[in-house]
Amino acid sequence: MTDQPQAPADVDIFQQTIEKNSHRASIFEIVLESTVFQVIINILTLYALFGDDIRVAAFRLSADIVFDALNITCLIMFSTEIILSVIVKEGYFLSFFFWLDTISTISLLLDISLFNQAVGLSGAGGQAKNTAGLARAGRASRVGTKAGRVVRLVRLIRLVKVYKSANKDDEDKVSKLIAQRRQKRKVTAVEPQLQDRVEQNIPAQSEEGETKESKVSKMLSDSTTKKVIIVVLALLFLIPLFSVDYFVSPPTSMLMQAQQFVKLAESESSTYDDVKNAYNQIIIDHSGIDNYIVLFTSPLYNYKDFPIYEHDDYPNLRTDEQDVGAYTLDYETLIKTTNLPNDAILNFDKENPDVVGILSTRQAAMMTSILSIIRTIFVSIVLTFGAMMFSKDSNDLALRPLERMIDKINKIANDPQIVTEMAVIQNENSNETVKIENTIVKIGTLLALGFGDAGTEIIRINMKKQGDVDPMLPGIKKVAIYGFCDIRNFTDATEVLQEDVMVFVNNIGDIVHTMVDRYMGAANKNIGDAFLLVWKTRPETYSFEEDNVIWHDKQYISTLSDCALISFMKIQCKINREPKILAYRQDKRLQARMDNYKVKIGFGLHMGWGIEGAIGSNYKIDASYLSPNVNMASRLEAATKQYGVPILISEQLYEHFSPEFQEYIRHIDRVCVKGSNIPVSLYTIDMNVDNLPQSNDPSVKYKEFTKEELKMILRQKKLEIKEQIENGEFKAVDHLQENKDLRLILTGFKKDFMEVFRKAFQAYLDGDWKTARAMFQEALKLKPNDGPTEAVLHSMEETNYQKPSDWKGYRELTEK
Repeated sequence: MTDQPQAPADVDIFQQTIEKNSHRASIFEIVLESTVFQVIINILTLYALFGDDIRVAAFRLSADIVFDALNITCLIMFSTEIILSVIVKEGYFLSFFFWLDTISTISLLLDISLFNQAVGLSGAGGQAKNTAGLARAGRASRVGTKAGRVVRLVRLIRLVKVYKSANKDDEDKVSKLIAQRRQKRKVTAVEPQLQDRVEQNIPAQSEEGETKESKVSKMLSDSTTKKVIIVVLALLFLIPLFSVDYFVSPPTSMLMQAQQFVKLAESESSTYDDVKNAYNQIIIDHSGIDNYIVLFTSPLYNYKDFPIYEHDDYPNLRTDEQDVGAYTLDYETLIKTTNLPNDAILNFDKENPDVVGILSTRQAAMMTSILSIIRTIFVSIVLTFGAMMFSKDSNDLALRPLERMIDKINKIANDPQIVTEMAVIQNENSNETVKIENTIVKIGTLLALGFGDAGTEIIRINMKKQGDVDPMLPGIKKVAIYGFCDIRNFTDATEVLQEDVMVFVNNIGDIVHTMVDRYMGAANKNIGDAFLLVWKTRPETYSFEEDNVIWHDKQYISTLSDCALISFMKIQCKINREPKILAYRQDKRLQARMDNYKVKIGFGLHMGWGIEGAIGSNYKIDASYLSPNVNMASRLEAATKQYGVPILISEQLYEHFSPEFQEYIRHIDRVCVKGSNIPVSLYTIDMNVDNLPQSNDPSVKYKEFTKEELKMILRQKKLEIKEQIENGEFKAVDHLQENKDLRLILTGFKKDFMEVFRKAFQAYLDGDWKTARAMFQEALKLKPNDGPTEAVLHSMEETNYQKPSDWKGYRELTEK
């Protein structure tokens, strides 16, 4: 009992479905992916970002021990998460995100006050025992605070995890909702009595599997996230370097100096010398420093001991390059409390009672401008580099593949057959865009193979137009060369070979199609034991006048006609030389059925018009040709058996062969084929297939080449011939001499026999059958068992070698 055929499994080209229960999850994976663990990690992440600032802003020193405990808890949990991720997540260890997680976790140490005290980054709190200890504690605290704020920035990266976790939950909810709705639609779509069965047998999508993130989405998301992180961290770390405070100490405020001088001058305990010395000391202390004093004056400037101090640079300073400090000296208070001389008080300028000091901030302004230039350049570089990085990812992963897809689709729309020259991108780890691109090529190739050259217009028109597919297009009248091939004894071979008959036919078909394609033809139909081959002529090379074809490029049609016959000659040679075909001569099954079995093929070649288009309906179509001329090619092939030759050629095609090629072709009869009342001349070419040497086995000859490389070799051979034809350099006679197969198959070509046969046949056509009989018999001496000679003699024998009274130079074929 044979097994029941299995229903085909659903195709998952992009491996987007994760099968549930396909592997048993480890305890580590269960813990890491659990909702409870993720919620805890997300809460601790938010705490790690803001906890230390909350400690300082809202609590006193005594609460630090509690925050230390929370920070240690964060440190333990984050470390646990990293260890679990290393175990569970493939490729995580030593990855970009591994190092970010590790650094952000280690940075938590700086929030633990006990750790900072142990390493000397902060004091122990409270009062220091001496001023030196107090200074050291202050410096350590400032260093620790700065380091903590800088390193803590890395923890911002953990926000990405919070976002991804929330986003994953949303996607899971959406997926489940969609699955439920699909399940509901499936159930409600069937008849009520089948609902129970559907509910039992159709699992929801969430039970079968879930859709995972695509490779291209993950790559683009991860790459963008990494680069955003790098850019943000670079800005956060480097932007402070462009602050002038990093390089120049801020100027001491002159407001404080002016205020101190006023208080001293108004104090009852101050002496005149104290005020005068203070005035001079301010000028001395602020001279010769980076932010030097450029102006100092008081309302007492008219008195000799308090002159206005003005530096030579003062007139050249801009307003924003001055640090101005002014404080009002009260005249009434000065009179009551001061010990200043009366002359000084009398010279008090009541209209300008302010003590004014101005420091030069020129150096800081210069540095600020330089840093601003550098900062602008840096930000421009970061933005440019960031844009380039982001656009590179989108270009590499999405936009360029999309452009390639568009380009390929446009090429296929313009010439569907060109897809056979497109290569599939070979990459085992390719992402979805590459797979889609390859799928376009594969679908296009299958279309080209399925529709063939005759379906080119159907594919092109339907791809270009908007709306639904319409394969039933009007036919197009074209002129072409039609070739028909038939495998001899196919019925017997099928009965004997059974399942192996497919390999048998396809081995022959491979040779037939390859040779026809190489010589500018195209396979149209595979009809079991027969093949219809077509050489379409270019539309610009001919035109129709009523039913007559007017040729505009006779050189082109002559070359194409030569190629059609050469391709059949190559096929005839290949089936008698190729190891895979010769192997059937040793097949015991075939030899038991047919003694001395050899693979044989009959050929028919004809030229004429035909209607190219879709044959069938909207359920199934075949792109082919309808015409009496197609039938003529088939009849010619069938007639080869009567003449004992492998090929018959019509006169419509013969007249287009190049004159040099015609020398190898002989006129063997003039007949009306069955079903036609128009006489046609029949031609053939003698081909010697006896004792041909076996070809090298391609599997050995090309064993080092890949399948794609072999296709390239075949394509290159075709392109060489195509280039010769387009340049007008292809000469059939030269090709017959240069090509090994053609040289072998023409071995033994006899010009003397050709001349005798030609004269005999001409006498036959002229009605001089007595002469014709004698010369045909002479021809048989030169070439015994010649099929065409025996066929003509047999037809003459039917009338006792007497010309019929109504002889018109042709006879009727009695067989189809």
